[in-house]
Amino acid sequence: DNLTCWDSLKYNIATILGMSLSGVANQGCDIGGFYGPAPEAELLVRWIQNGIFQPRFSIHSTNTDNTVTEPWMYSDCTGYIREAICFRYRLFPYLYSLMERAHETGLPIMEPMCSAFQNDPACYEEGVDFMLGDSLLVANVVEKGARTRKVYFPKENCFFDFYTRMPYEGGETTELDVDLGSIPLFIKSGGIIPMALNQMDNFTTQTVTGLSILCEAGRDGAFTLYEDDGLTMDYEKGVFLKTFITMKAGEKTTLTFRNEGNYETTVEDIQIDMIHREKSPYWVTVEGKEVPHFLHRKKFEAADFGWYYSQRLKSVQIKYPNPKKDYQVVVSFEQFDLIGM
Repeated sequence: DNLTCWDSLKYNIATILGMSLSGVANQGCDIGGFYGPAPEAELLVRWIQNGIFQPRFSIHSTNTDNTVTEPWMYSDCTGYIREAICFRYRLFPYLYSLMERAHETGLPIMEPMCSAFQNDPACYEEGVDFMLGDSLLVANVVEKGARTRKVYFPKENCFFDFYTRMPYEGGETTELDVDLGSIPLFIKSGGIIPMALNQMDNFTTQTVTGLSILCEAGRDGAFTLYEDDGLTMDYEKGVFLKTFITMKAGEKTTLTFRNEGNYETTVEDIQIDMIHREKSPYWVTVEGKEVPHFLHRKKFEAADFGWYYSQRLKSVQIKYPNPKKDYQVVVSFEQFDLIGM
């Protein structure tokens, strides 16, 4: 149980991170606070924006002013709250895979910066930033009325803004402008993040049919995507699917997908979103087959199979039907095709 105040939001994050180091990975807090007067609108928004990254996401309360904390209690803020919760659903393939990893290995889902970057003394400073898995740095806004947020990026790494893809060099602190809708989130170089491509609002009637794989091709990376039916204990009988995704960065960046298990995936379509700021690819292949190149975004969006380079996001976007077997995606940056550009 916690209190409906800003201090509770901060110490709850610290408590979760501390317990993660003690091997308790599947946890969370009472979002919005459990006891006290109803949380003010800004506090509720910020708490939910943090809570979407917690393994256990739960909003419930015993408020002392005869109110009940609900996501829709402040109509002016419902849009921010809906956006945050929908993002949690999109992120679920990544979160669920981290939960399975924690179950098997005891590794944290939410990891303190001092644990993730043990050779960087600056990461031992007290703070609320954390790594979600190996690929995402979460720097939630937890100060009332905040209009800026300072973020330290660990040395010997490069990070990219999740939304704009702006790069940030490690070993530096950057002060970012924020508003009530801001959730500062950064992709670590070499990160691989599978997300739901289709819009979802529950797991009772909906399944992940499209998978978006966000990755940063500045260095090698790896991630294991885990799938099961999400309902039964059949995974104990081997009814699950692990997809081992490895990325070899270079002039020919290769993504290798290797499957293990006998669960039939619900994913029919895959879209890779590969950050590569230097230049557009020359060609792309999936299973050794050359993928058509689209110069116009709208034509790419209408296609089922193809690739497109977003100059705004500095990323290669590749769409293809899920082969549902072992395969490779190869992206060639060996030549710069000025005519094609």
